[in-house]
Amino acid sequence: MKKVFLVFTVITLSMLFCLVPYSMAEQSTVPPLLVQQPVAQPLPPGVSPVGPPAPGTPPGPPVPPPPPGPGIGQTIPVQTLLNNLSTAVTTVQKIGSQLTPGKVWTTQGPTGEIEIKAGILYQGSVVAVLHFSPLDGSVLPLGIHPRIYQNTCQIQAVKARLTTIIHELKILPAAEFREPEVSWAFPIALGSTIVAHLKVYYDGIHIVPDYPANQEMRYYGQ
Repeated sequence: MKKVFLVFTVITLSMLFCLVPYSMAEQSTVPPLLVQQPVAQPLPPGVSPVGPPAPGTPPGPPVPPPPPGPGIGQTIPVQTLLNNLSTAVTTVQKIGSQLTPGKVWTTQGPTGEIEIKAGILYQGSVVAVLHFSPLDGSVLPLGIHPRIYQNTCQIQAVKARLTTIIHELKILPAAEFREPEVSWAFPIALGSTIVAHLKVYYDGIHIVPDYPANQEMRYYGQ
């Protein structure tokens, strides 16, 4: 009986030691987030919530620190940036299946128009934002800003469809370089339209969170 127990213990420990390196190797392939510490400041001009903040949250939601100042991207050699682009393409290909739906929230634009937004999450942080029509809850292509001042779309209806929408998104393997954020911006397509962008830091490795959207979702998300 003792022999059987000893053999069973040895086999179990062997399996555990085999699984640990595999798990660590698997985690090491996951692209990391670019983490920065936000500071407490008021919302950006022209953005105001519709309805009260979530219960228990302090007034005056913080927004992230401003992006790096102009000119920082210009100090990086062009060839370095171009060499990192292929790494960035590989990075977004890895995370496509790891995007998850976030919360949905409503804000008012600069002229009082209703805006419905939903966060696209990666490792628990908003990395891109979807915009929805206040009329019927359809996903809006980037660049379309309807001047609608009454919300006839139910937030719950958007939430119910969000998981399906996230699964239909495709990150295109082509990017533009955005110097203020020192990042590559990859278009996210839904069907034949571009609905969002995903940013990868200039190193091609780190995913850049959408800091303002993270704060909006935290305070107003449903």
